[in-house]
Amino acid sequence: MVETIKQFGFDGFYIPNTNSVARDLLFGEDPLKKFESAFPIELYLENTESYGGEQEFFSKFGLEIRNEVSVLLSRRTFSQRVPLELYTRPLEGDLIYIPFTGASGQGELYEIRFTSGNKDFFMLGRKYPYFYELKLEKFKYAQEIISTGVPEIDMVSEELYTIDFSMERTTGTGDYLYKEIVYQGTDLANATTSAIVSNWLVEDSTSVAGILSVTNIMGNFVANTLIKGAESGASRKLLTYDLIEDSTFLEVYDNKVIQDEANTIIDTTETNAFGNLNYKL
Repeated sequence: MVETIKQFGFDGFYIPNTNSVARDLLFGEDPLKKFESAFPIELYLENTESYGGEQEFFSKFGLEIRNEVSVLLSRRTFSQRVPLELYTRPLEGDLIYIPFTGASGQGELYEIRFTSGNKDFFMLGRKYPYFYELKLEKFKYAQEIISTGVPEIDMVSEELYTIDFSMERTTGTGDYLYKEIVYQGTDLANATTSAIVSNWLVEDSTSVAGILSVTNIMGNFVANTLIKGAESGASRKLLTYDLIEDSTFLEVYDNKVIQDEANTIIDTTETNAFGNLNYKL
C-alpha cells in the first residue's frame, strides 16, 4: 500500500489544528482554530470520476455545495512525517491540502470529516491499520488563522478571504507590517476589534489614501477611527467603509440586495413594523 500510494498518488499536506483546546467536537467549527504547521505527505485520491457527497442541492437556505473526496494515507508515512507525540492519527477537523482540484489547477483546502481505520478490514489480523481512509469536505473558512509558512497554502486564505480597507495617509504615521495584528481601541488588550495584515499598499508618496488588506477579522471596524499596528506602531484613520457594500464580495453574496429589498418592505416608522396593528410589542 505504501508503494502504491507513492507511485499512483500525489504530494499533499496534512495541516493540523495547533490550537487543540479550541477543537469543537459537538459542532465541528470554532473560530479559534489555528493552522500554523504543514507536513508533506503522499495521498491517493479514491474519487475516479467526480466529487462524492451530496454535491449541489437546494435546501431551505438556498443553493448549497457539498463536494466530498476520499483519500488514502499510509499509516507508516503519517508516522514518519508527523510527530507522533503530538498527533497519533489524522484528526477530524484538521485540514488536507490538495494542490490540483481548484480552478485553473490551483490547490484547495479540505477538512477531514471522518477518519476510517477499517478500510483494510483487519487485513492479516493486524492490530493497527495499515492505512487510513480520510473523508474530506471542502473547507469553509470562518476566520481561522492559517499561517503554515508554506506560501501556496497561506495564499488560499489571503487571496479568497481578504478585505481591503481604504486608509487615510495624511493623518497618521508608520507603515503596517505583513502578518501583524491591527486593532481599534486604546491598546491591544482592550481592543474592540482586530485583524491580521495580509498587505499594505501605497501607490506613491503623493497618495492621499493607502489600501490595507486584512483577514481574520474579529469584531466590527468603525470608519473614521484609527487602526493601530501591534508591532509596527503604525496608526492611520479608516475612511468611510461599509462591509455590506464591499466590492470584493458584492458579485458573490446577496447581502446588499437583501438589505435593500428589506428596506422597501419593512416600515421602520411604525411601532409594529411587521404588522398592521399599531401597538407596542
